[in-house]
Amino acid sequence: MRNYLVVGMGKTGESTTGFLLDHGEKVLGYDDHKKRSDLLPNILNHPTYSHLMPADLPKLNWKNIQECIVSPGVPSHHPVLVKCDQEQIPILSEVELACSMLDFPLIGITGSNGKSTTVALIGHILNRAGFSAFVGGNFGTPLIDSIAFPASYHWGVVELSSFQLERIVNARFHIAGILNLSPNHLDRHNTFRDYFFQKRNIFINQKKDDRAIINFSIPNWHAQLCQMVRSSIVPVTSFGQLHEGFYWEKQKIVERFEGKERNIDCRNWQLPGGHNRENLLFASAVCRVVGVRVDQIEESLSSFQGLSHRIQKIAEINGVVFYDDSKSTTPASTCAAINSLNGPIILLLGGRSKIKDFSEFTRYFSPDKIKMVLLFGEDRELIQKFIPESIPTFLFSDLDEIFLKIRSLTVSGDCVLLSPACTSWDQYANYQERGEHFFRLVYGNQ
Repeated sequence: MRNYLVVGMGKTGESTTGFLLDHGEKVLGYDDHKKRSDLLPNILNHPTYSHLMPADLPKLNWKNIQECIVSPGVPSHHPVLVKCDQEQIPILSEVELACSMLDFPLIGITGSNGKSTTVALIGHILNRAGFSAFVGGNFGTPLIDSIAFPASYHWGVVELSSFQLERIVNARFHIAGILNLSPNHLDRHNTFRDYFFQKRNIFINQKKDDRAIINFSIPNWHAQLCQMVRSSIVPVTSFGQLHEGFYWEKQKIVERFEGKERNIDCRNWQLPGGHNRENLLFASAVCRVVGVRVDQIEESLSSFQGLSHRIQKIAEINGVVFYDDSKSTTPASTCAAINSLNGPIILLLGGRSKIKDFSEFTRYFSPDKIKMVLLFGEDRELIQKFIPESIPTFLFSDLDEIFLKIRSLTVSGDCVLLSPACTSWDQYANYQERGEHFFRLVYGNQ
């Protein structure tokens, strides 16, 4: 029996803890905020589990800990991780732990925006084509659960955040790709260059016969990525043509791959916006590399409905259409949402920002597209400084206060878009909770 310290007892931490306990290990679970009473019963009542909070740390015997497993939301400068480093306790991520025990190949997808939709689409296509695929990671089910609940998987399709890639040591992704790159999580990564290098870790353990899907539409960075990878490169782009790779042309994807040219008919694709077209392009390239036939990809498109809280139309009330895009926690993803809808848009922005300068984001705001901006949450006053004077802007403490006024602010033909460009952590546990609150407010306002 080994002694593990699991730092961060959210969804990933609980899955990791449950797995270790089920395999006869002893676990100390630590969380800054989560109390013992908040834990799942199978963990709470387990005889080899002990729960720690900040007040318990001074009396902890660090010499008894053999390994630390860290959840993705915990930064490297966290005092517990700093202490583990001082005590020379190995620190692993949940992804690294899971990868050391998997017996099926992995598809790893990262990027600044669109990861969840792309991963879900890849899983959808693979499963409909007869390839049994585990789908999870940063999106949905933690990777460790693919071992805890055994099944005969052909592939694992895993969304990976920069936080999860921070501590990659030996984890290998047989097919790996970076969808896009824009400034994100700079509160944790300090510079965009640091962020880029964390994302690049998705390729570091690939072998020559593995595949690196690289978006040639990423300005300035795709050339560096091509120089860094040791695997076989598969280029994709949504702008222009390629001599080799996958590119978008009108309502189809042109595939020039392994000496052959084919077209993938995308007229049945349901999701709006250029960003979703890029997600489709990327997912199709991955599935073709796996060996899915063109007709199987085409057949899968009409049945893919997208994900909750991603530009999701939730209601039309008195001619006003309400869209939930709570998943958009960055300016880049909010821009994609704005561009996918026809105005006039009443934009709900706010929360806890990952950046301090919104000038690049708001410089393209036009009164022809955005009728009004309703700001809420912790950083509403910060964002207000960057909104053009030509666009009416109002400040509210929260979504509840907005919905006290929403009827007087809207007319038939308007689109009300919740696309906050910020995290939800000032007022909600996660973006899902924020989106569900928005949903309830919309239907309570009829």
